[in-house]
Amino acid sequence: MTTCSYVVIPADGAAEALTQRLAALPGCDVARARNRDVLLLVTETSGPEEDQALRTVLERTNGVRALVLTFGETGPI
Repeated sequence: MTTCSYVVIPADGAAEALTQRLAALPGCDVARARNRDVLLLVTETSGPEEDQALRTVLERTNGVRALVLTFGETGPI
């Protein structure tokens, strides 16, 4: 199991739509900061290959200005 957390900086005006897009992805939980357009994203995948595939999707998601990995842990499956 791979668990990661990210700080996501949305493009100008894209925070709400981006929150919905990310929340719809399997294995993703997202929270929006109350006073800033910053998102916290926590992901859980079954292993390194699935994690890399999800990261690629996240990087290419419309509305993402920056994606910063803040924590990553790979444990036994």
